[in-house]
Amino acid sequence: MWGWIWTLLVVAALLFLGWVAWTVVRAGLRLLREGGRSAQVFGDGAERVSDAVARAEAERAPAGPTMFDDRAVLRRRLHDLRGARRERTAARRVRQEPVWRSWRESTWLERRTAARRNGA
Repeated sequence: MWGWIWTLLVVAALLFLGWVAWTVVRAGLRLLREGGRSAQVFGDGAERVSDAVARAEAERAPAGPTMFDDRAVLRRRLHDLRGARRERTAARRVRQEPVWRSWRESTWLERRTAARRNGA
């Protein structure tokens, strides 16, 4: 009788160890797959950062000395820079106007309640 009990215990222990090993192997494979995916995402992010750095380097404003440059050229450059700044400011104001209008016309709670009603 004890022989059968011990045989049953050994078989149950082997099944349990097999299940644990199977679970560990599956978890390890999932970990390796996720590691590969994260490496790919990291590579994509690094590529985007390097592209952004290259664009920033290409668009960098000259920082060299301008003491002996022609004043007309410098004035024209200053005029162009100020014009570009005015254009950016105008574009930003156009984008912000609807937000400001919503702030004047309703409260935060009213906007949130309306957004929830609309399913946003």
